[in-house]
Amino acid sequence: MKKRIAIIGSSFAGYTAAVRLAKQLSGNHEIIVIDRKPDFVFLPSFVWYPFGYRNTDDISFDARPIYDELNIRFIKTNVYGFDLEDQLIYTPKKDISYDYLLIATGARPRYESIKGLKPGKNSWSISDLSHAKETRKAWKKFLMNPGSMVIGAAQWAGYFFAAYEFLLNTLYHLDKNHLLDDLTVHFITPEPYLSHFGIGGLGHDPDNCRHLFEMLGVNCHINTEIHQVKPSEVVLENGEHLPSDFTMIIPQFIGVDAVRTTRKLADEHGLIKVTDEFYHPKYPNVYAAGASVSIPQAHETPIGLGVPRTQKMSELMARTAALNIAADIQGGVRHKLTTEELYQQCQFDMDHLSRMIFGEERPGKDTLHLIEKGSQEKWANMTLKRYIEASFTEEYLSTIP
Repeated sequence: MKKRIAIIGSSFAGYTAAVRLAKQLSGNHEIIVIDRKPDFVFLPSFVWYPFGYRNTDDISFDARPIYDELNIRFIKTNVYGFDLEDQLIYTPKKDISYDYLLIATGARPRYESIKGLKPGKNSWSISDLSHAKETRKAWKKFLMNPGSMVIGAAQWAGYFFAAYEFLLNTLYHLDKNHLLDDLTVHFITPEPYLSHFGIGGLGHDPDNCRHLFEMLGVNCHINTEIHQVKPSEVVLENGEHLPSDFTMIIPQFIGVDAVRTTRKLADEHGLIKVTDEFYHPKYPNVYAAGASVSIPQAHETPIGLGVPRTQKMSELMARTAALNIAADIQGGVRHKLTTEELYQQCQFDMDHLSRMIFGEERPGKDTLHLIEKGSQEKWANMTLKRYIEASFTEEYLSTIP
């Protein structure tokens, strides 16, 4: 009997799962992808967008032609909930039934967890493309009337490396505009030490990172919680007031509303707990992958930290889920992916840039020039052209072992 597999979300996890399933099932079953936008956006490029390294056309493409080529039906609509018992997806126009559901919605920034953390008002953000566009405008205005800065991550944030790379890009451009020695720059993080990254750190990076930031004149505040963000300052829980004319904070991410409001689906953060085969423990025909998945923190810290999700982690989760859905339908070997393996992949993904930045002793400003060039050429830079072309070939499958 022909089955319907519904995939919610069309970013790294959803896109990967859809392509994998289309090739695995050879057109014998119905695959639908549901998202409110048809554009695939290359999220790692958000750290560069505000500085003009990338434009919208450089980091996004319409995924529908690829889906059409692979006989995948794309439905452009919002999803506002699920009925897991009756196997229904709630959308504004009609309910959509499914035999298998793969939730790859990602997560949403929880700005409301900190008073005043409002992108476009008291602070700026790179959490999505619209916010990155506003941050680009704000950055240009800041350079015309520079002042003090606060950059960093909030408690329970997970994407720490985005904060670090945004900071280093900022320092590069301040130096380029002969402002680096004249401005006060604060870096705040809930990490127990610099370069912890929510995964327990990488080698000897903490000392090298601290030394680099000292040379560059960055005021570091570790093990720090944010109490409030105001138009011209950031107030910490310890009572410190940090003046700021430009504030960019990576927030906590939680499950999207459609997941959070569905009974028995998610944890207290709105993220989905899954087995090593990436299906829900109570609903074995419901799978999840990517940032929508709950990954436990392996390292106890004084302040709560999230676990980062890298591009490759999301693809591996999606691959595992897709292969197991295919095995459910047509038989075959089932696949597992443990939390430990996800941590290993996360550490591997972060290792290159981390070593490039913090792994060797070098003068501070020389490092900025290395970062400005190397972060784009060597880290998280799978081009969209390659991404599109690989989707039509076995090469794409081979990139996800």
